[in-house]
Amino acid sequence: MDAGIAAVLGAGVGTIGMIVTGWTAKSATMMQMRNESLREPRRASYEAFSLAVATLHDHLEPWVNFVRLLDRSRPSGDEGARSASYLKHSEFKDGYVAHAIALADEVSRFGRQVVLDGPAELEPCVTKVTELSSGLVAPFRILQSFARISDEAGDSIVAYDTSEFPEKLKQLEQGVREFLQHARTALDTDVVG
Repeated sequence: MDAGIAAVLGAGVGTIGMIVTGWTAKSATMMQMRNESLREPRRASYEAFSLAVATLHDHLEPWVNFVRLLDRSRPSGDEGARSASYLKHSEFKDGYVAHAIALADEVSRFGRQVVLDGPAELEPCVTKVTELSSGLVAPFRILQSFARISDEAGDSIVAYDTSEFPEKLKQLEQGVREFLQHARTALDTDVVG
């Protein structure tokens, strides 16, 4: 092989090597930027969802524990009557019912955002938590509905089985913990992937 051809071929191979190296570095940088652009909105929606759940939990916890104490002190009798709690709108602090509903609605709204942001593996956790949140505020939604249609809104009473609420509140806490574990894995996968 002629020395001139060898020099040209060597320069060509070197140039191609630099182009491939540059393209690979640019590709890796763009992939990292893409991952970061996905990661930050996901992180924000995951945090907003978990904060909404924690706020709802903290709002409901005293009431759920108080209901549990009332249920224990209730005399035994008819099984259906024993499991029902009688909730009167006027017995709640002003704004408590509406605030509980608004917090559950926030959990649902932020949960939808998490589902949109992905990944799909988080959807079962989000669904479980939003359903528990909705179930815990169900009697408040009924009270609010009665208040809207009744002339005597403060005197509306709802009989509702709250016997499972302490367990549902624990499940809500466990559900958000499980969600956070899966969310952390999703974020770690974004960095690696």
